Amino acid sequence: MSFSWHRFIAISLWILVLFLIYVTASEFSQLVGPAEMRRLLFAYRPSELQLNRRQRARELMRLNRLADEHQVDEFRDPASAAHHQLVEIVERLAQAPRPKPS
Repeated sequence: MSFSWHRFIAISLWILVLFLIYVTASEFSQLVGPAEMRRLLFAYRPSELQLNRRQRARELMRLNRLADEHQVDEFRDPASAAHHQLVEIVERLAQAPRPKPS
């Protein structure tokens, strides 16, 4: 069996990548604490939280499409449909998240 530089470099790069992952995880764990790290990695997120994030993302996408489809002057006119849609989207985004039931 002969020595292969390609294999040596590939193995060395893998060791470097794994070392960087370990150091990053270690530093992050020290920063947030081991209990918080466990909660971040292994705790189940409630579906309500995911739903709220998903709904907010959808509202932001609607806002983006609305902005692409209309001119600024249409948003300034309170009688226009674009203005009403803008106000509805912003009101939904501004609503405070519902508190968790105890």
